[in-house]
Parts: sequence; C-alpha cells; structure tokens
Amino acid sequence: MNETLTRSLSGLVYITILISAIFFSNNGLLFAGLMFVFAGISCWEFNNLLKVNNFRTYFQLVIIAYFTYLALTIETQSSNIVFFILAIGTLVTHLFLTNNLFKLKKIKENSVLKQQLPLLYVLIPFSLLALTPSIINNTYNPYIIFGILIIIWSNDTFAYLIGKNFGRRKLFEKISPKKTKEGFIGGMLFGIIAALIIAITTSSLSILHWMVLSIIISIFGTIGDLVASKFKREANIKDSSNLIPGHGGFLDRLDSLIFVSSFVYLYLQLINYVS
Repeated sequence: MNETLTRSLSGLVYITILISAIFFSNNGLLFAGLMFVFAGISCWEFNNLLKVNNFRTYFQLVIIAYFTYLALTIETQSSNIVFFILAIGTLVTHLFLTNNLFKLKKIKENSVLKQQLPLLYVLIPFSLLALTPSIINNTYNPYIIFGILIIIWSNDTFAYLIGKNFGRRKLFEKISPKKTKEGFIGGMLFGIIAALIIAITTSSLSILHWMVLSIIISIFGTIGDLVASKFKREANIKDSSNLIPGHGGFLDRLDSLIFVSSFVYLYLQLINYVS
C-alpha cells in the first residue's frame, strides 16, 4: 500500500476513534477509558525508550485509573485536592525537563526520577486529560478537550507548513533541525485563530480564556515536542513505536498534548475557582 495512503488511513482511524470517544461520552467515562488505553500503550513505549523494565508503572496505571473514575463519578473535595497536587507534581517535572532540554542535560541513569518518569511524564498527564473536560462547573463538556485538540493540530500543521515554505531561522537545531522560529510563530498565530473560532462557535469558554489557552498550548506544546525529540535522540530512535502506521507510536502523536496537560488543567481549575 502507498505510504501516503497508509498514513492517511491510519490517521483517519486514530482521529475517528478519538473524536467519537469525546462526543459519545455523556459523562466523560468513555473518553477517560480511551485516555487510559492510550496511557498504557504510551507507558510501554516510554519504558522501551528509557530502556527500563518498570512493571510498577502498570500497577500505578490501575490505581490512577481507579481514582480518576471516582473523581468523575463521585465528586469530592478530596479528589480535587489529590489531582491538584498530582498536576503540580507533573508541572514541576515538565519544567525540570524543559530546563534539561535547553541545557542539553541528560537524566542520570538509575536515578529515582528516571524510574518515576513514566508516572510523572506520561501516566498522570493522561489522568489530567481525562478530567479536563469535566472541570468547569463539574460538568462534562466535550468542546473543551475538542478545542484543545484543534488548537494543537492547527499549531502543528501550520508550524510545519510555514516552517517548510518560509522558515529561515532554526528554533532548536541541536534537537529538531526542521523546526524554525517562523514556523513556531505561524503555528501560534493559527492556533489563536482556531481558538477564536472555537470560542465563537461553542458555549464552552470565553474568547479571552481560549486565547490564553492557545498561547499556553502553542508554547508548551512545542516544548513538549522538543522534549520528546530529545528522549528519542538520546535513545537513537526515530519513533517511539510503529503502532500507528506512517505516524510512529502513540507518544509520537500525543507528546504535545501530554506536555500541556498539567498547564491546561491548572488554568481551567483557576477559571473554575474564580468563577
């Protein structure tokens, strides 16, 4: 089968499953279930990437999935506090990885952080994503997570197109030679446009909040992609796996979404609190 056709068909299947789970999930459980399927696969890919046999990760997956289910079905103050703390821990981890990225530092072998990275870098972010559509007024709103995905896809697509056709100055050549500053700016601009359209056409969040989210997603989504590229470069591999024909692995498709999860979750919690 032609490579372009294979890539298109596998991408269509992936997007169809994801969008269906979002809009056919009345209470958020179907979408949360899909997130934890993705989490399990991504943890497996990430363990292989780090070359660690971390079976504890899958036990943690079950525990986090259970508490996420409770948070979605039995709303309590304690569950909000627990996931708020987990989000802070993930945010700190992602900022640490960002610092390592710009300093081109490696994580020490056999360190505690390296053993816990599947939990902090992959697993908790998926639990935060599962909860994200249900933050505002404690009601599941599919357009929130759909809007986030549209912004990410718009940013990625136009960053690539503008960078390819008009890019001159490299963004971070040592990690990702193809990314350009022009592509980054173009991707952010079209991410803002996508956010504006989402704000106007849905009754999810205000224009201001979607604008702020688009900037957060564009900046940290790009950093997340660079961090993932750094992990793969250190492991001397191109893709995290070949589970999605023509696209690589689930980590390859979701690295930006995983990285922005804690920033978006905490911002939405702030909105919910002040409103």
